[in-house]
Amino acid sequence: MPMPGPPSDNPTEQLREYARRLEILREIDEAILAAESPSDIASAALDRLQEFVPFIRASVVIFHWERDESEILAIYQKHGDTELRPGTVLPINQLPIPEELFDGEPSMVGDIRSAPSTDVTRRLRRDENIRSYVSFPLIAEEELIGMVNFGSHEPDVYAGQWRHIIREVADQLAIAIRQARLVEQVRAYSEKMEQRVQERTEELESFTYSVSHDLRTPLRAVDGFSRMLMEQYADDLDDEGRRLVRIIYESTQKMTQLIDGLLSLSRIGRRDMRRRSVDVEQLAQEAFEEARQGHEVSVEFHIGDLPDAYADRSMLRRVFVNLLSNALKFSADRDPARISIEAQESETGERVYAIRDNGVGFDMEYADKLFGVFQRLHDEASFEGTGVGLAIAERTIRRHNGRIWAEGEVGEGATFSFTLGERSD
Repeated sequence: MPMPGPPSDNPTEQLREYARRLEILREIDEAILAAESPSDIASAALDRLQEFVPFIRASVVIFHWERDESEILAIYQKHGDTELRPGTVLPINQLPIPEELFDGEPSMVGDIRSAPSTDVTRRLRRDENIRSYVSFPLIAEEELIGMVNFGSHEPDVYAGQWRHIIREVADQLAIAIRQARLVEQVRAYSEKMEQRVQERTEELESFTYSVSHDLRTPLRAVDGFSRMLMEQYADDLDDEGRRLVRIIYESTQKMTQLIDGLLSLSRIGRRDMRRRSVDVEQLAQEAFEEARQGHEVSVEFHIGDLPDAYADRSMLRRVFVNLLSNALKFSADRDPARISIEAQESETGERVYAIRDNGVGFDMEYADKLFGVFQRLHDEASFEGTGVGLAIAERTIRRHNGRIWAEGEVGEGATFSFTLGERSD
C-alpha cells in the first residue's frame, strides 16, 4: 500500500483528508476498544496507522517506573529485521527517554544527518535507514507511562497534520493502555487473593479434619465409661447421679454427631470428584429411605420427573439426604407432612432441582444464614441437629460448580433449590 503524500493545498482535498483522518481515528478507537491487553491495544493502533501515517518503523514502549524497566508492547519494522520484539523488557537507562516527553511534548528529529551523533541516531541511520523520527509521550493522569515512536526514510516528515494525528492517537493509546494495565492488575490481585483463600481453606479443612479426628479418641472413652456407669453401676447412684450420667452420655452422642458432620464437611474439599450420569429419580428414592430412618412422621412423598444429572453420585446422594432430613425434621408436626422433589428449567436454561415441604418455614430476612456452619434459625430444643447439614449441601453443590438457595415463609414451608453447573468432561 503506498504511503500517504504530504497535505494538499486544495480545499476539497483538504476536506477529504480531514474526513479520512476522522475515519482512521474512529477505526483506531474501535480497534483499541476491541483489544484487551496493553500489547493488543498497541498493536491494533500501529496496524491502523500504517494506512495513514508514513513510517517504516514504529514502536510503542511502556514504562514500569517501580521496577526501573521499559517494555516494548508493539513494534513494526517494514524493512529488514530487529532484535527487539513485543514483550522485550529493558532497563530504562538502556532506552533513552527524551527530556521533552516529561513535559508532555514530542521529541522530533527532522533529519538525522544534521542531528548530533548519538548511539541512537547512528543505529537508526546505519541499521534501519531512518532519516527522520519522532517520539510522542503517552501520558495518563499527568504521568508519563510510555512513548510511541515513528521513523521514516524521508527527512522532515513528522510535522503538520502527521504531528496532530499522532498526538491524538497517542492520547487514545495512553488512556486505553492505562485502563488495560489497571484491569490486569485487578485480575492478578484477584487471582492472588483466590489462591490465598484456597490455601487458607485447605489449611482450615486440614485442621478441622485433624482436630475432629483426634477428638474421637477421648470422646470414645467418655462415651464408653458413661455407658458402663448407666449399665453396671446405676444401682449405686441416686436419682441425681443417674440423671447426670445420662446427660454426659447424651452429650457425647451429640458431640459424636457434630464431629462426624465436621469430618464430612472437611472431606468434601479433599476428595476427588467422580462425575458421571446419575439416575436422579432412583437416587432421590434411596435418599428419602435413608433420611426417613429415625423420623416417625406421617408423610406424603412425591417424586416428579427428574432428568438424569452429570454429578458425583455419592456426593449428590448426600445432598438429597441432608435436604430431605431437613424437610422431615421441620415438617414433623404436620399431619401429614408433604415433601416433593421436582425439576424444572430456569429462564436462563439451567436445570433446577427443588425439594419442597409444608413445614414450619423460615423468615427470608435470615435466608443468607442458612448455609453457614453452626447457623440455626430455629430453637435447638425444638429441632435437634448439628447445624452442619446445610453447609455440607452448599459446599457439595459449589464443588459441582452449581448454586443452592432457599425460599420460605414462616408457617408455610420451605423450598430448597439447586443447580449442578454445566457438564464438563
